[in-house]
Amino acid sequence: MRAIRKWFQQHPESMHTLVMLYGPDQEPISYTQACDLPEVTSKVSDFYRSQAWLELRYKALNQYGNSCACCGRGLENGATLHVDHIKPRSRYPELELKLDNLQVLCDQCNIGKSNKSEKQWR
Repeated sequence: MRAIRKWFQQHPESMHTLVMLYGPDQEPISYTQACDLPEVTSKVSDFYRSQAWLELRYKALNQYGNSCACCGRGLENGATLHVDHIKPRSRYPELELKLDNLQVLCDQCNIGKSNKSEKQWR
């Protein structure tokens, strides 16, 4: 839905274009403008706003330090620190709130790592 909405926004001249969305075992749904699309909510942001995550994140920062476990950059070097799931939430949801599955990485190392690696740097 986000991609379709973005396409409509980037092509305002396409006001009368018909976009058909097909799903398995469903009748196709048609849309002619971005405002017709249903709102998409993100489970990811809900998790990262939860009290359980915020408390665990604070514990991880206290326990594992205030610099990147991979490259060593810290706040004094202008790094933005992330608390990374060593084993990614997308594949190991049962570990999302386990302190021993967390490490502190700078934004660049964490984004580069993505969910493709399970390397533990700490």
